[in-house]
Order: sequence, then C-alpha cells, then structure tokens
Amino acid sequence: MKSGIDYFPLDVALDEKFELIEAEFGLTGFGVVVKLLQKIYGGQGYYVEWTNEVALLFAKRIGLGGSAVSEIVEASVKRGIFDKTLYEKYRVLTSKGIQKRYFEAVARRKSVEVEGAYLLVNATDFLKNVSILKENADISPENADISQQSKVEESRVEKSREKKSNARAREDTTALDRFIRRWEINASGMDNYSAGKVAGIDWDALSAKVERSAYLQQQKSLTFYIRHAGEIAEGYYDDFRKPPPQPQDPERERRLAEYDAAMAKRRGGEKR
Repeated sequence: MKSGIDYFPLDVALDEKFELIEAEFGLTGFGVVVKLLQKIYGGQGYYVEWTNEVALLFAKRIGLGGSAVSEIVEASVKRGIFDKTLYEKYRVLTSKGIQKRYFEAVARRKSVEVEGAYLLVNATDFLKNVSILKENADISPENADISQQSKVEESRVEKSREKKSNARAREDTTALDRFIRRWEINASGMDNYSAGKVAGIDWDALSAKVERSAYLQQQKSLTFYIRHAGEIAEGYYDDFRKPPPQPQDPERERRLAEYDAAMAKRRGGEKR
C-alpha cells in the first residue's frame, strides 16, 4: 500500500524559521529543507527516519557533503522546522505541520496506517479509517497469549521480508554506485524519482551501453539516464549499431531510411 503522496503544498510566504535557515546557509539551506520535505511526503508521508545511512545517501543524491547536510538538518531542528523531541528520541524528522498536511491529503483513502510513537497530532481528527500501530492497551488477558504468538510469527515473516528487501536494495545500490563512480555521474535530482523506478533499471547493462556511445559518455546527469533508460537499452544512442537487414522491397527500404533520418534528428535535438 502506498504511504506517500505525489505533491505537497508550499506556502508562497514562508515563516521566519525558513528565513533563518536561508539567512544562515543561503539558498543551499532552503533547497535542502525542500528536498527533505519531498523525501518525507514522497516516502512515509509524514516522517522520515534520519539514520546515518539515510543521511549519507541523501547527501550523495543531492550532490552535497554529509557534514553540510547534517549542519542544515541540525539547524532546522533547532529552529523548529522539525520536532526536536522526536528527532532526539527516535532520529525522526517530522512536525505538526507536516503531519497535518499529510493527513489532510490522504483523508479520502480507504485505510491509513500510522506509527503511534511518531504522532504529534490526533490522526483521528483527520482520518476516518486510521490504524495506529504499536498501541495494544485493549488486548484482553484471555487473548494475550494468542496475540503474543501471532506477533512472534508476524515478526519472523517481517524480518524475512526485510532481509530479502535489504539484499535486493544492496544489490541495486551497488550496481548504481558502480555506474555513478565509473562514469562520474552527478546524482542530484534522484529523489524526484521513485525508488522502484530507479531499482528497476539494469545499471550494469546501461553501463555497457555508455561504453559504446561517445554521446552518452558526455552526459553526466543521473536524471538523464533515468528518463532515457528504455531508449538507451534499445540502442538509440549507440555509436555503432549493426546494419539493418537488407530490405526485401523498395517500400521497406524507404521506411528504414525514414527511421534513420528520424533517429538522427532526435539525436540532434538531444545535443541542443
């Protein structure tokens, strides 16, 4: 089930907290905060767990050093853009405003699951069908053993799923990292695409295509490769494609000539 949302409102006139971040760090600070909001709303929807690994990948994807991002995050917590208590207790970035806007955006969903420990507002004020996780105060004594056994089994299944998911993520990240390092790619803008879209690309196969194309070797933006992955895989950017089969009739020869002309025009447009 999808948790995040596809867009979020950003006020034209931002409050003093944002102005202070911009005054301290310039437009870079403002941009990092907006990127963090994109990650929150597009991910879990109302929070993000800010672990060292998440922070490192986030900094890499937006093209900044980890220390610069950490300074901006710490200042944002200090200024009240993100809740200080939850950040210090759980290493979670969220706020009342973020949660309020998220719950208003998903109010029409049939069901929504939320982490009770991370809530700063009353979710039931916004959602009719909400399931607040990790709240088990109403379990009766006679059902406690059954509930505990069920929880143990669910935990085993969840751990197994998480292990497989992490293994796949590590494999995909390794392939992507190899691609970025080999071709010296700028990964900024990666957060604009879903994790599924990025993970669905065969980066090793794409790297082999880049090796064959002088034009592709000049492209240093990761967003270019994400947008055009399908076309690259089809060989549209290959420098040395195999010649097409000998046409069997004049009509087919004409169509092939039109195709080659269209591809040449398309490449010319990309270069401009």
